[in-house]
Amino acid sequence: MATLETAPAPSAPAPIGAGPGRRTSRLPRPYTIVTIGGIVGVMDLASALCTLGYRVPDFSVDVREGVSCSCVSCTVALTTGESADFVARVRTFPGVVSVEPD
Repeated sequence: MATLETAPAPSAPAPIGAGPGRRTSRLPRPYTIVTIGGIVGVMDLASALCTLGYRVPDFSVDVREGVSCSCVSCTVALTTGESADFVARVRTFPGVVSVEPD
Protein backbone atom coordinates (compact mmCIF):
# COMPACT_ATOMS: atom_id res chain seq x y z
CA MET A 1 0.00 0.00 0.00
CA ALA A 2 1.39 3.38 -0.99
CA THR A 3 1.23 6.46 1.20
CA LEU A 4 0.74 9.92 -0.17
CA GLU A 5 3.26 12.51 0.81
CA THR A 6 3.51 16.11 -0.24
CA ALA A 7 6.25 16.84 -2.70
CA PRO A 8 9.16 18.77 -1.24
CA ALA A 9 8.97 22.48 -2.04
CA PRO A 10 11.66 23.64 -4.43
CA SER A 11 14.24 25.71 -2.62
CA ALA A 12 14.67 29.26 -3.81
CA PRO A 13 18.16 30.48 -4.62
CA ALA A 14 19.74 32.55 -1.87
CA PRO A 15 19.36 36.30 -2.46
CA ILE A 16 22.48 38.28 -3.32
CA GLY A 17 24.26 39.28 -0.14
CA ALA A 18 22.58 36.57 1.89
CA GLY A 19 25.00 34.11 3.31
CA PRO A 20 24.95 31.70 6.20
CA GLY A 21 23.27 33.36 9.14
CA ARG A 22 22.07 36.35 7.08
CA ARG A 23 18.43 37.03 6.37
CA THR A 24 17.05 39.16 3.60
CA SER A 25 15.38 42.16 5.17
CA ARG A 26 11.81 43.07 4.42
CA LEU A 27 11.13 46.78 4.23
CA PRO A 28 7.77 48.53 4.50
CA ARG A 29 6.64 49.37 0.98
CA PRO A 30 3.56 51.55 0.41
CA TYR A 31 0.98 50.68 -2.27
CA THR A 32 -2.31 52.07 -3.51
CA ILE A 33 -4.72 49.38 -4.68
CA VAL A 34 -7.99 50.22 -6.45
CA THR A 35 -10.78 47.65 -6.20
CA ILE A 36 -14.37 47.24 -7.26
CA GLY A 37 -17.16 45.62 -5.29
CA GLY A 38 -17.39 48.06 -2.39
CA ILE A 39 -16.64 46.79 1.10
CA VAL A 40 -16.93 43.17 -0.04
CA GLY A 41 -14.20 43.74 -2.63
CA VAL A 42 -11.98 45.36 -0.01
CA MET A 43 -12.57 42.52 2.46
CA ASP A 44 -11.77 39.95 -0.25
CA LEU A 45 -8.49 41.77 -0.93
CA ALA A 46 -7.61 41.87 2.79
CA SER A 47 -8.42 38.17 3.16
CA ALA A 48 -6.29 37.25 0.14
CA LEU A 49 -3.30 39.22 1.49
CA CYS A 50 -3.60 37.46 4.87
CA THR A 51 -4.10 34.02 3.32
CA LEU A 52 -0.96 34.43 1.21
CA GLY A 53 1.02 35.39 4.32
CA TYR A 54 1.86 39.00 3.51
CA ARG A 55 2.63 41.15 6.55
CA VAL A 56 0.54 44.32 6.24
CA PRO A 57 1.29 46.68 9.15
CA ASP A 58 -0.80 49.53 7.71
CA PHE A 59 -4.14 49.21 5.87
CA SER A 60 -6.61 52.03 5.26
CA VAL A 61 -9.65 52.08 3.02
CA ASP A 62 -11.78 54.70 1.28
CA VAL A 63 -15.15 53.18 0.34
CA ARG A 64 -17.96 55.50 -0.74
CA GLU A 65 -21.54 54.66 -1.55
CA GLY A 66 -22.41 55.25 -5.19
CA VAL A 67 -18.78 55.21 -6.34
CA SER A 68 -17.73 52.21 -8.44
CA CYS A 69 -14.16 51.92 -7.11
CA SER A 70 -12.64 51.82 -3.64
CA CYS A 71 -9.11 52.85 -2.76
CA VAL A 72 -6.88 50.87 -0.40
CA SER A 73 -3.67 52.42 0.90
CA CYS A 74 -1.45 49.85 2.54
CA THR A 75 2.09 49.15 3.56
CA VAL A 76 3.42 45.66 2.92
CA ALA A 77 6.70 44.27 4.28
CA LEU A 78 8.60 42.95 1.24
CA THR A 79 12.12 42.32 0.03
CA THR A 80 13.26 44.03 -3.16
CA GLY A 81 12.73 40.80 -5.11
CA GLU A 82 9.25 40.28 -3.71
CA SER A 83 8.05 43.75 -4.75
CA ALA A 84 7.60 43.01 -8.47
CA ASP A 85 6.02 39.65 -7.68
CA PHE A 86 3.63 41.30 -5.23
CA VAL A 87 2.32 43.76 -7.82
CA ALA A 88 1.91 41.06 -10.47
CA ARG A 89 0.18 38.69 -8.05
CA VAL A 90 -2.25 41.26 -6.58
CA ARG A 91 -3.26 42.41 -10.08
CA THR A 92 -4.64 38.88 -10.65
CA PHE A 93 -6.98 39.05 -7.63
CA PRO A 94 -10.68 39.30 -8.52
CA GLY A 95 -11.94 42.87 -8.25
CA VAL A 96 -8.52 44.53 -8.34
CA VAL A 97 -8.39 47.31 -10.93
CA SER A 98 -4.87 48.62 -10.30
CA VAL A 99 -1.86 48.29 -8.00
CA GLU A 100 0.62 51.15 -7.79
CA PRO A 101 3.63 51.60 -5.53
CA ASP A 102 3.59 54.98 -3.76
